Amino acid sequence: MEFGQIVAPTIKELFIERIEGLILSGALKPGDRLPSERELAEQMKISKTIVHIGLEDLARMGFLEVTPRRGTVVADFAETGNLETLNAILRYNGGKLDRQMVVSIIELRSAVEGGALIRLGRSHTPADIDELRGLLAEYAETAKGGPDNKTVADALARFHYRICTLSGNQLFPLIMNAFRGVGNILWEDSARFWGMDALLEQGRRIVELLDKDDGEAAADYLNSLFDHYLENMP
Repeated sequence: MEFGQIVAPTIKELFIERIEGLILSGALKPGDRLPSERELAEQMKISKTIVHIGLEDLARMGFLEVTPRRGTVVADFAETGNLETLNAILRYNGGKLDRQMVVSIIELRSAVEGGALIRLGRSHTPADIDELRGLLAEYAETAKGGPDNKTVADALARFHYRICTLSGNQLFPLIMNAFRGVGNILWEDSARFWGMDALLEQGRRIVELLDKDDGEAAADYLNSLFDHYLENMP
């Protein structure tokens, strides 16, 4: 077994994490004005260059608004944020998602994969169905070894991501991939919640409906699973 090198965070990373923490904890609220770069550098005992670069990164992530001659103001990251903002929230929460974020991500996945199922139900080929069945067969083989939740989640994700790719919509797989890091958390939760056998049967039901050219029913079925999960999630 090889042990990777331990790398300490840089001063810039520590500065960014400190400001992120103040914003995410509510100590700094939208509209609050930050001290000048010079004042921040003096108070935090770091260089003005690091402060300047760190503030630029925080602005890119949607946490701050930096305006010449107006200074730096805390932004409403729910409106100005992006995927980097979401990753910062995950880091702050120790990799955990609160219920509101889980609901938001599931609603996004419902829109994307639900749309993919509808498209695929209308335009699939026999080869598409065979490929999806093959992925489920791989999943079933993986399940025989009593894998951990991460292994189950990875196999499950390959099946659902492939649905988005086969749909023919170029944006659906890109959106799913963009949220892969966050999605992996929910895939593992799904593995714990449903269990391997139930997840396999769900996949088979989806393919069965697609094979009958009924993508709408497949999307409705997927949404019913999401509803059940949200009603009963821990």
